[in-house]
Amino acid sequence: MTTLGEDIGLTDYSDEFIKRIINYRMYMDKELNRYLSYEEIAEKENCTADVVRQILTRTAIMWNH
Repeated sequence: MTTLGEDIGLTDYSDEFIKRIINYRMYMDKELNRYLSYEEIAEKENCTADVVRQILTRTAIMWNH
């Protein structure tokens, strides 16, 4: 059995981190009543917007196949 990170080629990140990033796009921010941008997610998770973009792009590709 492989991990989520292995499945999408992101072994530099823990499965928990990847799932947190995905959850920002699965559920709307209740206070702002919208989905957060890459930059806003990155700020909350103390990473770069490029990391967020990479995770969301790779998981979107995986879900579409």
